[in-house]
Amino acid sequence: MDKNQNDSQKMDAIFGEVDKYLKEKEEFIKESVIGSRILNELEDFNLDVGLKKTYLCINKEQENVFDILTKVTEHFIQAYGGTTIIYPKGDNICLELITPKRGV
Repeated sequence: MDKNQNDSQKMDAIFGEVDKYLKEKEEFIKESVIGSRILNELEDFNLDVGLKKTYLCINKEQENVFDILTKVTEHFIQAYGGTTIIYPKGDNICLELITPKRGV
């Protein structure tokens, strides 16, 4: 086996472990970013979590979409001290949640 193939297999194993971890913690992650009460109000949404930015997209036809995004924004800022940006994206209204830089 050559070095590139070996490196590729190692990366696949790492990504597999990350995916497994995220799947196991999915509900906790959703609750911590969105808030458990607000989560119950969401019908169809997409949450993409990163280290510095998190994206929440909700179908713009959902009832009270802006009220829900406002609640998520308030929860996020109170919990993490971050900032948010709201923007349209196709049939969705998206919220970009930006986690502040923290010293180690």
